[in-house]
Amino acid sequence: MLVSNKKNSNKGNYAGLSTNLLIGELNSGSKEISIQTTDVQPKEMQPIHSHEEEQCYYIISGSGMMLIDEQRKEVKEGDAIFIPSNSKHGIINIAEQVLTYLTANKAFGKKREAEIWPDKPAL
Repeated sequence: MLVSNKKNSNKGNYAGLSTNLLIGELNSGSKEISIQTTDVQPKEMQPIHSHEEEQCYYIISGSGMMLIDEQRKEVKEGDAIFIPSNSKHGIINIAEQVLTYLTANKAFGKKREAEIWPDKPAL
């Protein structure tokens, strides 16, 4: 049984944000599903990007401006956002506190996961 959290999962640190791979092929062997959490610092943003995998964000705390292709919408704690395949997307933290969200999508595969979340937990 895998029980994962921010302390025992692979981490990626980037300008203005940190992300943890809670469930993915790297730690569970799952090729079908992946979940991650991301913390975006105040007034910072997740860079605009796209990928084949459909994705959902769930805002755990804070608020932000969600960008999907040409659309922009303010999102807050409790909101869930669907991101279609290959859509250009990102989120900007518009608040004074950390924006934390959960992401669910098809697993990216071990190689890509190791690139995004390169920092292994100290066990």
